[in-house]
Amino acid sequence: MILLDKNRIERTLKRMAYQVLEEAKSNPVVLMGLNERGFAVAGRLKKHLDDIQETNLPLYQVDADEDTAFKFPTSPNDKNILVIVDDVIFSGGTMFQTIRKISELSVFNKILLAVLVDRGHRKYPLLAGVVGFHAPTKLNEHVELTLEDNEPKHVILIKK
Repeated sequence: MILLDKNRIERTLKRMAYQVLEEAKSNPVVLMGLNERGFAVAGRLKKHLDDIQETNLPLYQVDADEDTAFKFPTSPNDKNILVIVDDVIFSGGTMFQTIRKISELSVFNKILLAVLVDRGHRKYPLLAGVVGFHAPTKLNEHVELTLEDNEPKHVILIKK
């Protein structure tokens, strides 16, 4: 079952961009996408943020499954807002692992979690500050973002 099509994803991400700007106030934003799908979502979110502000925000990708700590290629400053972006949040495990891997967390003014879809069932004490779509699910269901040419295409619900 399709929960979000490409057009609805774009409208949702545009709304999320405005929410990120409200949270950031006038502080500069640094985007970080998790894995392949979170990075694709972060790329589209960046496009909307850049269009709104006429900027070119930094965007990084981190692989939550790698064992190495993430170090930003440039030095973060204490006025920046770090926005960690993922496609779907479920237990919070991937987000929790990622946060633990970022060695410069303390230098950011604020850290904001942004997800396209929140499906509930959190195991870790994490709350996404910017959520595009709430999709309460059963434990035997799965929510997945499909990509086409590294761009978000559909968000689908799969019953196992």
